[in-house]
Amino acid sequence: MNMTEFQPRHNGYEASVRDSFSRGAILHVLETEMIRCEPGYIELHQPITPVTLQHHGYVHGGVISTLMDIVGGHAAQTLMDAVDSVLTIEFKINMLAPGMGDHLRAEGHVIRPGKRITACRMDLYASKDGQETLICIGQGTYMRMEGVSDAKMHAERINQ
Repeated sequence: MNMTEFQPRHNGYEASVRDSFSRGAILHVLETEMIRCEPGYIELHQPITPVTLQHHGYVHGGVISTLMDIVGGHAAQTLMDAVDSVLTIEFKINMLAPGMGDHLRAEGHVIRPGKRITACRMDLYASKDGQETLICIGQGTYMRMEGVSDAKMHAERINQ
């Protein structure tokens, strides 16, 4: 849960963030859902399906890495203007346990928003039979692309 109160830059921040999230093609393949969107906080739900598994039957590291980056980036985006987009500068994750169970739950928390750069913390939990296990922690820095709408960029790409 978000422990710090942040003020969004515009009232339609949630619609903007959810719209951006909806354009993530990989998220459709993985069946990822955004279940909470608050200023400085995002929560995702990821079903564990055969598509998400590696050869030992655990959630693939690429899926884990993708979820961690997405949840951090979108948490940062909650504090940006409607005409801005977000770009990952860097992120680091530490895997603590194998991903196995029914589903994953990812949380992204803004730690420090800046004018251009936002620092975030990310946590990933695996749920099995109602019990959650923290399987991955991370931190990332995300750049605000001022005045660069990802909606416009997306529309231009699909119209080429």
